[in-house]
Formats: sequence, C-alpha cells, structure tokens
Amino acid sequence: MKLKLQDDLKAAMKSGDKLKLMTVRGVIAEITRIEKDVRREANEGEIVQTIKRERARREEALEFARKANRPDLIEQNEAEAKILDSYLPAAIGADEVNAAVAAQIAAGVNQIGPLMKALRDQFGARLDGKLASEIVKSAIAPK
Repeated sequence: MKLKLQDDLKAAMKSGDKLKLMTVRGVIAEITRIEKDVRREANEGEIVQTIKRERARREEALEFARKANRPDLIEQNEAEAKILDSYLPAAIGADEVNAAVAAQIAAGVNQIGPLMKALRDQFGARLDGKLASEIVKSAIAPK
C-alpha cells in the first residue's frame, strides 16, 4: 500500500496534479510520523487506519466549509475525499454487519465492547465503526 502511495505521488508530480500531490503527500507524511513513533515499518492495517483518519478530517472540514458557505473549500475537500476513498478497501454493507452481530448474539455475546471487538476482528479495516456501533446498539437495546 505504501509503495502504491509513493508511486501515485511520483505520477502526480509528473502530471502536475497538485490536489492529488498534496493529498497523497499528506498521507505519506502521517505514515512516516507513525513509523518514527513505533520505530518500524507501518503495516497494512496502520496505513488503512491513517487513510481513514485523513478521510474523516476531510469530512469534518467539509462540514465546516458548508456552514461557512465556502464553495471553494467544499469542492477541494470533496475532491480530496474522493482521492482518499480510492485507497480504502471496499466497506462492508449493513446486511453483513447485521448478520455478524446476530451470530455473535446467538453465541452469547451481549455487551457492546465484546461485540465491537468481534466485528473488528472479523472485518478489519473494511468495517465502518459508526455503522457497526449503531447496529450493535439497536441489536442489544431491546434486551
């Protein structure tokens, strides 16, 4: 994944795509910062988490740009979010999460923490934490 990011950075430099260049460069800088903290190469999961975190920052910036009525910033953050989305694995759907939650509840797990951990273990980076949290809360609420 890191090699793909570096290759895309070089391609963006050559093509003059400044938006992609800035976005990918920012992600690589975050990955490098993490590697310095842990003093080893970042693994695939850490890289995906970094990209997800950067994507969430774009969503937050989009929200503020919409409130401030800044079409230039809205356009920029939407474009950066699309670039980051291209690096993220396909997210799983609500149906798959519901099925997994039902299976865990049938197995006797009925608390939010253990359920969320089981979902993260099962789906890894493809899991949308917000969606999973809502599904888990609604599944155990009636009990």
